Amino acid sequence: MTRRGTRGLTAALAGLTVFVGLTGCTTTVDGTAAKEGSGGGPSNNKSEKTYPNLLKECDVLTTDILAKTVGADPLDIQSTFVGAVCRWQAANPAGLVDITRFWYEQGSLDNERQTAEKLQYAIEQRRIAGVDSIIMRPNGLNGACGVASDAAGVVGWWVNPQGPGIDACPMATKLMELTLATNS
Repeated sequence: MTRRGTRGLTAALAGLTVFVGLTGCTTTVDGTAAKEGSGGGPSNNKSEKTYPNLLKECDVLTTDILAKTVGADPLDIQSTFVGAVCRWQAANPAGLVDITRFWYEQGSLDNERQTAEKLQYAIEQRRIAGVDSIIMRPNGLNGACGVASDAAGVVGWWVNPQGPGIDACPMATKLMELTLATNS
């Protein structure tokens, strides 16, 4: 086969591959789109009544309290994710600070400790508001610090400055103190 023939065959095969890929991965679904609950079948719109605190774990502390704790203006903080792991980003005079809260009902402080050990974090055992806790410091991450406590599973806070010069452990510890105070 000539070079020209090989190029033509290659182009044809490439075109066929694209065609098969596009048409082979599409499906037409019969029916009409309908708003949830309007089809007469079972509905799951009662979750708010069944689980009134669903996704409210991120509201344990207000953004004003979060901002004040990390030295930011309350107008310079925003939530970046809500769920089992809650995240915020705040701007303080030294730069941006990432704040993360987690609560794993089936988690344990022992598991958090084991994970921190595997990651070779410096770990300090402490009681915060009378609750067994650990403070975790990764090596060389701009002063990042995490605190985990044994409370209805495991709850934790991480404060991660995006630039050097901030000791985040007092901030993370304060957030944990405030969180544990709301649960008593």
